This record gives sequence, C-alpha cells and structure tokens, in this order.
Amino acid sequence: MALETELVIEHNVQSIIEAYADRDFNEHLSKKVGAKLLSFEVNGPLDGAFEIVTEQSMPADKLPEIAKKVIKGEVSVHVTHSWSAPDASGSRRADTAVKIASAPVSADSAQNLHARGDQETLSTVRGEVNVNIPLIGKKIKAAAEPYMRKFVDLQAREVSAWISRRA
Repeated sequence: MALETELVIEHNVQSIIEAYADRDFNEHLSKKVGAKLLSFEVNGPLDGAFEIVTEQSMPADKLPEIAKKVIKGEVSVHVTHSWSAPDASGSRRADTAVKIASAPVSADSAQNLHARGDQETLSTVRGEVNVNIPLIGKKIKAAAEPYMRKFVDLQAREVSAWISRRA
C-alpha cells in the first residue's frame, strides 16, 4: 500500500509555501510529532524553484512497533523538499526524499499544490516507503505507511492553523 491522499487547504499556494519555508513552522511541526529540528535550510528564492533541507532527531519509540525491534535510541531523519517554480496558475510541486540515517529506510513522495482561486489549494500527495531489511522489511513498510499518511494530514491541518494565526 503506497500513500495517496488529497486534502483541501483553505489558503492560497503562496501562503502555504511561505509557511513550509519558515523555520518556526518547521520547529512547531517537529514538536507535534515528537521530534527535534536540528537543522533547517532554504536554498533559492521562494518565487522560483527552491529546496528545503531539514535534519530532525526523534526517539525510536515514536516509530511503529515492528521498527522498534531493529532501530534503537535516537533516529536522525534527513528530509529534502525540492519545490518547482510556480506554473501559470500558481500551482507548485515538491519532490520529497526522506532518509533515516541509522537504518535502510527511506521514503519518496510528490506533493502538488493545485491553486483553486485565492483562498483554497488542493494538496495531493503520493509517496512510498522503501525498506531494505531482509525478512521484516515488508512488515516495516506496511506499518510505516499509515504513519506517513498521518503526518501528511497533520501537516495540512497545522499549516492551515499556522497561516490563520498569522493573518
């Protein structure tokens, strides 16, 4: 089962991009999932193609039960979001790569922010978890994908609330 989800965010694409590229928002989101933001970097202008690179640390006890059998202590998670420049409608796409430093586990996803007027964006996310662990890799993958979906849902709710508080 791969991740496929669509959510409506009641804000325009540019406001969402600005929040995603805000260190304070990323610290807030990290805390919501029990992680600590170790580094945050934005490369490029927000009105063109740019990249957001983060490093987070989280206790292994935040992982699915099956993963806790092979991953112990703190987990370092490296995330790169490569955002496209906006198209004529203002819509954007990000290709995201997630890598867990201490385990052969990664995830790749694509998020599209489809502009729907000035106050609404359709966010579509498609992704997959990749696990290269013999015997239990498929079980870890099956357990991790619902966590990925929960994170996508949380991110959409939190970005909307973040933008509303700052309006």
